Amino acid sequence: MGHQSQTELQDLTAIHTFQVSLLEKHLEHRIPLPAQVESLPAEPESTEAVQPLKHWLGLLDMAITPPMIREALKCTDGPETAHSLLRYFVGKASAHSNDRDKTDCVITHLFRRPQPESPGRWHRPEVDASYYFMSQAAMAFETELYKALGEVQFDSVPPSHVQLLHEFEFFHQELEEFRHFDQVTDSNIVQRVRELKQSLGRSFYHPDSLATIAVWNDVFGRKFDDLFHDATKQIKVFAENVQREGGSIMSRVDGDITIKHLAEIETKQILTEDYQNAQDQFRKLSKYKKAVDSKRSGRVTPAPIPSRSISVPAPPQSQPQAASTPAQTAVQPVVMAQELNSAAANAGKAQPAPPLKMASKTPVQTEVLAVPPSQAVQNAVQEGKIHSARETIKNHVRTTEPKFVHIVNVKKSKITLTPAEVEAFKSDYQGEKSFRADYVNIMMTMVAYHSRMLVEVDEYNQKASSAYLWKPHADALSYLLSTLERVSLEAEQVKAVARTRGLHDKVSAVEVSLEKLKECGQNVSQTLHAADQSYSG
Repeated sequence: MGHQSQTELQDLTAIHTFQVSLLEKHLEHRIPLPAQVESLPAEPESTEAVQPLKHWLGLLDMAITPPMIREALKCTDGPETAHSLLRYFVGKASAHSNDRDKTDCVITHLFRRPQPESPGRWHRPEVDASYYFMSQAAMAFETELYKALGEVQFDSVPPSHVQLLHEFEFFHQELEEFRHFDQVTDSNIVQRVRELKQSLGRSFYHPDSLATIAVWNDVFGRKFDDLFHDATKQIKVFAENVQREGGSIMSRVDGDITIKHLAEIETKQILTEDYQNAQDQFRKLSKYKKAVDSKRSGRVTPAPIPSRSISVPAPPQSQPQAASTPAQTAVQPVVMAQELNSAAANAGKAQPAPPLKMASKTPVQTEVLAVPPSQAVQNAVQEGKIHSARETIKNHVRTTEPKFVHIVNVKKSKITLTPAEVEAFKSDYQGEKSFRADYVNIMMTMVAYHSRMLVEVDEYNQKASSAYLWKPHADALSYLLSTLERVSLEAEQVKAVARTRGLHDKVSAVEVSLEKLKECGQNVSQTLHAADQSYSG
């Protein structure tokens, strides 16, 4: 019998022992085995045992849920069982969501428990670490997966699926902005990630994909748990305080939500459920949290942003007691009175957007729900996103077919690159101190700014009616607009050098890109002003 067949048979035998033991523990009685399986020795040597075992394990798979696999793996010693399960599921390469979810559990378990002899010895990144550390951990873990899968051969991941894997960087950027549990449920990020995994098809089971997904599962899982426990703690503390002050357990908090509902939340039971089965519980928890926040802070949900306006409305006059909208929050530091280039002069140094204050019939004490990061940290995050956008576009240009290379998908929009911009992204002058390096850098920066503006405006418009989700996008737009003059000055400097050297094609290329960026910035400012006018009117 060949080595590969022997390994497969050993894996099937180990998985059979693991799954039968798992089911018997849950059922609390012995499971009757088929005659063909029961007659097998503890360590069968013939390949004839492979097919009956596979058929039997296929039936057991239908009885075992992903959470059962996840919890059972926590009680295993060493990676052997997880490695057998990994080879089994990768070998099946099933399109069934149940098998994908179980594979998710296996790779996340392996990533969270690196062994001393593991190649590369990856380190689990901190929840708030940059995506760079996530990608480094994924590369190291990928080596472990290839070693565990042994002689399994894989085709290259198609370029379209490589692009899908790059979406995890944007998911990570979104995750960084979450400060409250209802942001997770409002954003629908879990379902969007599930849809991405499903879109990968068989590429999901490629080690390159599994490594990226395992790191995401680990980081997101920890962030989710932190926000979940924080939300349930606040809800239960609120319910306890009401009862301590003599309030009835049946008193209403908001609508049909009572103190009794808040007090009876079972966090442990919810978290042991599969996410798909627990979605209703998560949405209910999010609803409870919003009700508690509303009761404690008197917060009102901001109004949605209307469609863009064609003309630029005049900035609203500040009133001491006027209500402020999300649009005002973003526009205040970046008012554009005459020309876009005067944005920074009006804004100063990209100050953080002021807190949202809504008009109320009675004065209320606004609760501080989270401590915002320092301005330096916020700026660094925005610069990181600009860099990430630039790298994504560079990857697109260098991997896409030539006839499509000039079209870049950005969320629901598209950017059409000029020939000069395409060539800039193809060039590689990193670390070089020269005019051509400065030229390529400013061309890529302008396109990256354009991309970031489209993304943030789209996200801002979608989330303006949310209690929290509009704020990070308002801050991002504020930063992009207020630093646009700096980009314009750098572009003018490159133009001046190109002009003195007689490089008129370079001068023209910079002018075209800068004009596109300014037009996009003007539309951003108009959108924010239009929203403000609509709300205040």
